[in-house]
Amino acid sequence: MASSKLVVSAFLLVLASCLFTSAVAYKVWLFRDSEFRGGHIELSGSGCKGVPSDFNDRTSSVNTHGGCVILYQNSGCTGQSVQVFPGSGAHNNLKKLGFNDRTSSVGN
Repeated sequence: MASSKLVVSAFLLVLASCLFTSAVAYKVWLFRDSEFRGGHIELSGSGCKGVPSDFNDRTSSVNTHGGCVILYQNSGCTGQSVQVFPGSGAHNNLKKLGFNDRTSSVGN
């Protein structure tokens, strides 16, 4: 029981860090295919970044390099979104999050 409380506490700590550290820089690789395959690009920095047109709505997996990012359906970090962070799962297949081929911008 104590180990499950520890896991839940760690998960909540990571989630809280994602919510309250928007000024912290991120680095994310966006892959065209699931399982980190296909071509990929890197977006990094802080705040909102638009996905280049050749990757717009074509991201199927992401590597957040242990950080927290928010994927947005529309440009300008608007529209539906999904937070991806350590422990959130489905980094390797955004279809599991209902976000396959839907990313147009990234933020933190």
